[in-house]
Amino acid sequence: MKENKLKVSFFVQAKRTDKKGLVPVIGRISVGRTHSGFSTKCKTPIALWDSRKQRLIGKSSMAVSVNQKLGECTALIHTRFHELSERKETFTATDVRYAYQGQIHRQALLLESFGEYLTQTKERIGIDRALKTFKLRTYQLSLLREYVQKKHRVSDVPLSQLDKAFIEGFEYYLTIDRKLKRSSISSTVSTLQTIVRMAVKKGVLDFYPFLGYSYERPKGEPRSITQEELEHIINLEIKWENYRIVRDLFVFSCFSGLAISDVRNLREENIVLEEGELCIKGRRMKTKTPYRVQVLPPALEIMNRYRGIRAGFVFDVPTTDIILNGMHHIQRNIGMKTPLTFHMARHTFASLITLSAGVPIETVSRMLGHTNLRTTQIYAVVSSERIHRDMQKVQQRIQDTFTLKL
Repeated sequence: MKENKLKVSFFVQAKRTDKKGLVPVIGRISVGRTHSGFSTKCKTPIALWDSRKQRLIGKSSMAVSVNQKLGECTALIHTRFHELSERKETFTATDVRYAYQGQIHRQALLLESFGEYLTQTKERIGIDRALKTFKLRTYQLSLLREYVQKKHRVSDVPLSQLDKAFIEGFEYYLTIDRKLKRSSISSTVSTLQTIVRMAVKKGVLDFYPFLGYSYERPKGEPRSITQEELEHIINLEIKWENYRIVRDLFVFSCFSGLAISDVRNLREENIVLEEGELCIKGRRMKTKTPYRVQVLPPALEIMNRYRGIRAGFVFDVPTTDIILNGMHHIQRNIGMKTPLTFHMARHTFASLITLSAGVPIETVSRMLGHTNLRTTQIYAVVSSERIHRDMQKVQQRIQDTFTLKL
């Protein structure tokens, strides 16, 4: 077919250097405007690769062997291309790659691989994975299954068929068809990327299909409540006992920075006396990172209110459904327009309780049990009061130090 032009090119992936200093040689088939990559199963020292000639330089045994293999690949691809040209009116670079590689008797499948990953995640619940993570991954698998079945009209897809077009199509499906938020799309595509990386690492997949693809990762936004809103929550009259418990736990988290999973698993042994101060010490359920935070008076009052109900633990925390309903009840009754979530208590502890009081961000990061200071910076909202107070200090210092004579 005259309108289809074939081009076979080769390049190396410098970022995938192995322990021997060798990099993989990757092939790319181009037919018209379509492209498809494949592994040549060849490796080379990057110093021997001539990117212009797309071959190894020199006459070493390695150079001769690899160059011969690349020549054979090119010749066979051209043969398969001409065979398809005679049989088909239209075809893509992927069709040529399939014809070149031949039928693999047992190909690794995408949804099947995702299912195996999901099984591993389930087995790690309570060790280094949370139940909500498993539920999220299960939902993401259902989204991927929908895309494969509705848009590709197959029950599963071989991992070897993944390419940039498939990934971009999946992102488009999540955006347009499912109308998901950018954060949900980013998380789902990131999970797909994890599955692909695992396949590459295991040797199941030779070519990394995310090469040259990037997706927008939303910036984290602070979600703290104001001092006025916190006061409304503290003073709110609540009829139902379970919702009162939810409110008290939320306030406790605002003054301690603990996530709900850490509040649920807070034991009496985590309450210790250090340097004459009562502190909470432990490791975060989510990351196993150590944290240490001094018990502030409001947090102590709430702790004393509930201690002794559940043996060995500080609190007897209600179910997730009760917490969600309780937070919605509180939001509605204090007149908040934005949804109120339990996690906002950690943001409030960081911004309203600590940072606005002048606590260094490094200290706040340690109390929150963050592994990265950049995570804490997302939580960092400094109030206008704090800015005004700090600038008053700067103004006073300038007046005491500098005198302008104009």
